[in-house]
Amino acid sequence: MMAKKHRIDANDSMVHEILGNVWGSPFRIVFTAVLMLLVLFPLYWLFSSAFKIRAEYLANPPLLIPHVFTMENIKTVLSMNGLGRQFMNSMIVSLSSTAISLLFGSMAAYSLVRGKFSNLTRQIFGLWFMIQKMYPAIATAIPIYLVMRKLQLIDTLPALIIMNTSFNLPLVIWLMMGFFAQVPIEMEESARIDGCHFLSRFFYVVFPVTKSGIVAAGILAFVGAWNEFLFAVILSINKSKTLPVVIAGFITDKGLDWGPMAATSLISLLPVLVLVYLCQKQFVEGLAMGAVKG
Repeated sequence: MMAKKHRIDANDSMVHEILGNVWGSPFRIVFTAVLMLLVLFPLYWLFSSAFKIRAEYLANPPLLIPHVFTMENIKTVLSMNGLGRQFMNSMIVSLSSTAISLLFGSMAAYSLVRGKFSNLTRQIFGLWFMIQKMYPAIATAIPIYLVMRKLQLIDTLPALIIMNTSFNLPLVIWLMMGFFAQVPIEMEESARIDGCHFLSRFFYVVFPVTKSGIVAAGILAFVGAWNEFLFAVILSINKSKTLPVVIAGFITDKGLDWGPMAATSLISLLPVLVLVYLCQKQFVEGLAMGAVKG
């Protein structure tokens, strides 16, 4: 049996060596370049369309490189009435729902991880929170609209904050459960001996250790709220419109204004890029921290 096992291990080693030669460095470079092209090309197309004249972004076949760069689409978008207010609506809704989701979601996750629950109970909760992110949101659109109308919250920012928080909260709880599970229990036991109560241990011991995970969960929650369209278009009329609703407004019965739409999309992309750039180190560390959980 031992000799057979050694032969199997030797065969596995030979297979890995052969595959390593076939899928070597040149292949990895080409594969990575193709993936980068697939990721960056939509961004390039969005950027170039924002600076094309009408004849070029309607050209057939499409022009990969515009012959004439124009700022007219940007000027048209910036001169639109209410764009600044709609931008601020998106910012207020995204920041508020992210902050609420992080605060209550992290506390709920910590309670589940450190509370007196069995492993089966924690797994059931984790599965339930994951299912919450999987079911189609459109299934709840009509009852949510009726509830918001009954509460007189139609076309208000609180309605959008409530909805984004309700959809981000399961994601934050599910992610933070994995991050908190990796915190050594000995740290909290030392803090308990020093007289720290539950909230003190959470905010002064556990919270700093899982900062990278909190940043990662926060960025994912912010991006989800920033891009949310379904309930933004259902629950807003005029005063609470967000940028995704404005972008969809360029689709009319007369056609589609690709240039202004691309320019507005480019403007809406900037806050997310700035946020990820400023927090990229903590974001990558948080993703790596969550990748090794369990």
